Amino acid sequence: MRTSAIRVCVLAAALLLALGATGRPTDLLTARPAFAELPSDNPTRTALDKAVDKAVGEFFQQDQHVGLSIGISNHGEAVFYNYGTVSKSKVRLPGRTSVYEIASITKTFTGALASRAVLDKKMTLDTDFRAYLTERYPNLEKNGKFITLRLLATHRAGLPKNVPDTDALFKNPNFDTLPFQLIELEKPYDDSAYLRALHQVELRSEPASEFVYSNFGIKLIGFGLQKVYNESLEQLLQTKILGPLGMKRTGLAVSSQSKDLLVQGYGPSGKPMPYHLYNAGAAGGLYSDAEDMVGYIDWQLDESDPTIAQSHTAIFNNSESVQDGMVWYMTREGGERKLWESGGAFGMASQLVLYPESKIGIVLLANDGGFSTQDELAELAKKIREACPRR
Repeated sequence: MRTSAIRVCVLAAALLLALGATGRPTDLLTARPAFAELPSDNPTRTALDKAVDKAVGEFFQQDQHVGLSIGISNHGEAVFYNYGTVSKSKVRLPGRTSVYEIASITKTFTGALASRAVLDKKMTLDTDFRAYLTERYPNLEKNGKFITLRLLATHRAGLPKNVPDTDALFKNPNFDTLPFQLIELEKPYDDSAYLRALHQVELRSEPASEFVYSNFGIKLIGFGLQKVYNESLEQLLQTKILGPLGMKRTGLAVSSQSKDLLVQGYGPSGKPMPYHLYNAGAAGGLYSDAEDMVGYIDWQLDESDPTIAQSHTAIFNNSESVQDGMVWYMTREGGERKLWESGGAFGMASQLVLYPESKIGIVLLANDGGFSTQDELAELAKKIREACPRR
């Protein structure tokens, strides 16, 4: 997500909220346990082990960080590292099967399903997307221009960020209570309620005219997919991705078998945060772990697969250096193609980076929702890529 400047502004506001009478941050100083020595399962034997350990040590110099799980696929060879703790109340090292909210990384799964729908001729990139919905929505056009899969997948349909509209809650927010307010606002919404509310939505801009990040736009893709396949989103994910890839701990809900593996997330001030609602769905609803995500990475690195080739094809030129695929951001880094997506939940952050030409993919899962954590994970992924053995 291209939100670094926004995060700087939000962080400044949060720091003002956290300042006590002395002018010193209060909650931010106690954001994680004071580790005498950072817990880790990194054996520090290979050059990669040592490079990761050094980079992660620098990452944990920021007090907000609590725990971190890393999965790397290098030409099909998997490596895992874990640091910190799954909970501040009791220090316990996470593992490769520790379950995190992956938030907006979910969007890449939705993009894969949409790519499959294009190949199955269930959808096209440029058809008026209202053809894939069950009701008429004359409000989903502006100046004669309508929304399409291409525009929804690249956040250019002009839809608001969320439905119901959350903009008012982000004015002078208290970040300790904001997640609970957002949950209360969206709790009544299921798919039918979202589609009823869609009748009242006014496009913020003319379709294709500008980038307007929209979680709801990706949810709308999910609603269209359910219509054209006549299956629920959960069924589509299970039959087309999770089941075939053997992703046993990944889903829109945490299974009873995985509940003990679920880590606790923490907000910017270090307070425990709630988990997202089930209705986060296609935009940010998945839970997963490093082990499952490395299996997903291996699939995403196989561009001989038609679904992957379609989802990695540029469908919008964002700038001279960045293109958009089917919910992927794409650029070149160090002379090679790079695809990425990041995720931010109330109390967690994540980063997924692919280097298809080098057959390297990296996933990082953290159980803190600090304002800069997603950007720090992106920098950490870059350092890990530089340390990966070349083949």
